[in-house]
Amino acid sequence: MNTPMHASPAQDPRIVEACTRALDSLRVQCRSLQVAAFATDDGFEITRRPLSTEQDQRLASMASSLQALTEAVAHDRRLGAAQYSLVEAEAGRVLLRRVPGQSIMLLAVFGREEQSGIAVSISRSVLSDLGDELARVAL
Repeated sequence: MNTPMHASPAQDPRIVEACTRALDSLRVQCRSLQVAAFATDDGFEITRRPLSTEQDQRLASMASSLQALTEAVAHDRRLGAAQYSLVEAEAGRVLLRRVPGQSIMLLAVFGREEQSGIAVSISRSVLSDLGDELARVAL
């Protein structure tokens, strides 16, 4: 099926499938991944794993807000483009990272056993591959 590229990423089945595969890859490589979602910059969910509770449905809007705040701080302080945001909490970590070259972001929640550096490194690799794949989809 040919979906026009002007369609929202949240509605393009090729983008949804690619993002879902990326979440599956992240889950295999980071065993403590509890929930993860891809969302558009304007807060629309593209895909989420696992598809579980209603509380998780707010992830996309929270990710959009946190991403905007992170980028505003980096811009205001003239730090350049934000690479990722990491929230360290008592029971785990929340990682927010943009897909390179896309207006799509990842929000991932990890258990405390996941080392921050490992989650950051693996997510960079997974999202780099996803960015490359999505760039080919846009052709």
